[in-house]
Amino acid sequence: MTGLVPVLVWGGGPMLTLFNKLCASLMFIGGFGVIAMMLNIVADVVAKLVWNAPIQGTVEMSSYYYMIALVMLPMAFVEMQDQQISVDLLFNHFPSWLQKLALVLSCLAAAAILAVMTWRTGLDAARALRVGEVVMGGREVIVWPSRMVLPLGFGLASLAAFLRAILVLRGQPVTQSQLDGNMS
Repeated sequence: MTGLVPVLVWGGGPMLTLFNKLCASLMFIGGFGVIAMMLNIVADVVAKLVWNAPIQGTVEMSSYYYMIALVMLPMAFVEMQDQQISVDLLFNHFPSWLQKLALVLSCLAAAAILAVMTWRTGLDAARALRVGEVVMGGREVIVWPSRMVLPLGFGLASLAAFLRAILVLRGQPVTQSQLDGNMS
């Protein structure tokens, strides 16, 4: 059983490849949120200007569905690709052992924080499902399904941060500069 862990998680095994494909797919789906939001808003503006009849629920759909998908679905991809905002003012001047330690600690801290956020938003999603949460705006919009996306995004991002810590310990590239260096 101990032989499974390195194959599944480390060394670019099939599970890591599958996880990276899942992250890329969710990022792609999140991009559809931008397109859907843009089309919905343009249709709303056109309907308001041409027929003086705006599309009811556009603001609610944008706020509770499109923006949630846009932000939450790509989180794990952003983490795995080291595309999050970072300040490396001193990091590049650290010796390599200290860089490795800082990366492991920051990845583990991120994984822990994201795991807590997964748990908390999971509780909120379960409550929203139980009560059938809706919002009232131009029309009643069911929002409990969008609440499920938050624990999904945070959970996968937490897993991505944990996987990055493992990859650092294995000596594999995880920072953008390392990834760029290996591509050339």
